[in-house]
Amino acid sequence: MPVGCARSLLFSWVLACGCAPLVALDPGHTNAHPGAVSVRGIPEVSYNDAFVAVLRPRLSRAGFRVLVTRGPGEEIELSARAERANARGAFVLLSIHHDSVQKDLLEEVRENGRTEMRTVRPVRGYSLFVSGQNPRYEDSLKVAEAIGRRLLALGRPPSLHHAERIPGEGRTLLDERLGIYRFDELAVLREARCPAVLLEVGVLVDEADEAYIADPARREALSEAIAQGLLDAREN
Repeated sequence: MPVGCARSLLFSWVLACGCAPLVALDPGHTNAHPGAVSVRGIPEVSYNDAFVAVLRPRLSRAGFRVLVTRGPGEEIELSARAERANARGAFVLLSIHHDSVQKDLLEEVRENGRTEMRTVRPVRGYSLFVSGQNPRYEDSLKVAEAIGRRLLALGRPPSLHHAERIPGEGRTLLDERLGIYRFDELAVLREARCPAVLLEVGVLVDEADEAYIADPARREALSEAIAQGLLDAREN
């Protein structure tokens, strides 16, 4: 039997018995704390919400139950996001973000009467973060590896700029090929009792990468890769 069919049968059975694994999907930031600003002047929180709106139904089609930790416009603390996942016994918490860079890598560009911040050189791709203070650190790392492998197979490269020796960076790079970093202080990962991973989907201040991650077809393809990665992690 093909692997895809086996997975479909597995999750049909799991759903029938009422024990489908739950993914806590965490859209980063809030309207009051909107995060980074893209080259088009759009706040990160808008990208996070838009991506989760595509990823959520894709995860459901893959056989997962999905808990979204923050509704559009809702103000919620990081610890409360983790607590919502903990209270529901999530299989994994996946926090969705979109990236920026440190000021050393930015320049001001005046265009159409507006000042925009852009990267001085290409900085493109995804990043994955895990916390060594998460009680399921090793499992978190396995989930990150599974997602990273699927993103690479899609042709999406990792961004390695968080490991650069510049102010504000120098993060511990656990896996250069898969773009996985250790960042212990990330509260939503640290306080989750389940495996937890933060995904930076792309770099908002790189003009080419912003165009990539804002494209609806790309969002669908990225969501498919993430869903397959979580299936891989579930099976292992």
